[in-house]
Amino acid sequence: MSVKRRELNILAVMPGGMKGIEETGCIGEVVEDRGAKLHWVYKTRDDLLPKSHDAFDGLIVFGGEIGAHEEEYADYFRELTGLVRSFHEAGKPVLGSCLGSQTIAQAFGGQARPQGFFEFGFTDLDLEPAAENDPLLAGTPATISLFEMHYDTMTLPKEAVRLMRGRKVENQTFRIGQKTYAFQCHFEATKEIVELWVARGLRGGGSRFTDAELDEMMAEVTSQFDKFGASQRAFGESVVNRWMDLFEDRA
Repeated sequence: MSVKRRELNILAVMPGGMKGIEETGCIGEVVEDRGAKLHWVYKTRDDLLPKSHDAFDGLIVFGGEIGAHEEEYADYFRELTGLVRSFHEAGKPVLGSCLGSQTIAQAFGGQARPQGFFEFGFTDLDLEPAAENDPLLAGTPATISLFEMHYDTMTLPKEAVRLMRGRKVENQTFRIGQKTYAFQCHFEATKEIVELWVARGLRGGGSRFTDAELDEMMAEVTSQFDKFGASQRAFGESVVNRWMDLFEDRA
């Protein structure tokens, strides 16, 4: 007789303006398809971060428009990085995307910082030797083009194992221990999701880009999604499914 396993409960932290699962692409889709429940915590809604990892089996930290290095958010990221460490130390899987990757780096002694330019669009990432036998990345082509959208980067903690290197921004993917993974790229993104991010974060007041420049940038990105979107989707689904495999059997 088969034993029904209990539902996985995964904490999903939104430090920026993302509205929900509709902006998480294949990350949210695969997690839910695998039968897990996502528990959302939004900074923009002033949701409180939980004080403990006890009620959850894993943690995902998504991207956002704010910076983990910015002084005005120091208290928030101090609390969030402590939560990241607590999940890691409990042996629970952790996944970070973009700002989430910078948060993970900072949690273990690395430093999030401005990179001096805006990386936007698909870029070639090269696998490091450590990726060849990595549980999430084994079998990935030596070079793969994935979507990027960020002003900030990070230095890596001493214990980090770099898995993917960028040509312009070196630190793209790393692992700490066996179950904590950080991806600077947005492998979860679709063209429609990027359009939402551009409309919310770059159009209108405060952006360094004009609407005409953004229209040109989005035209290029649309062409890139036509070329690389399917391979990115396959990569993302594989990575998230393999991350879900890291959860130990539960009764």
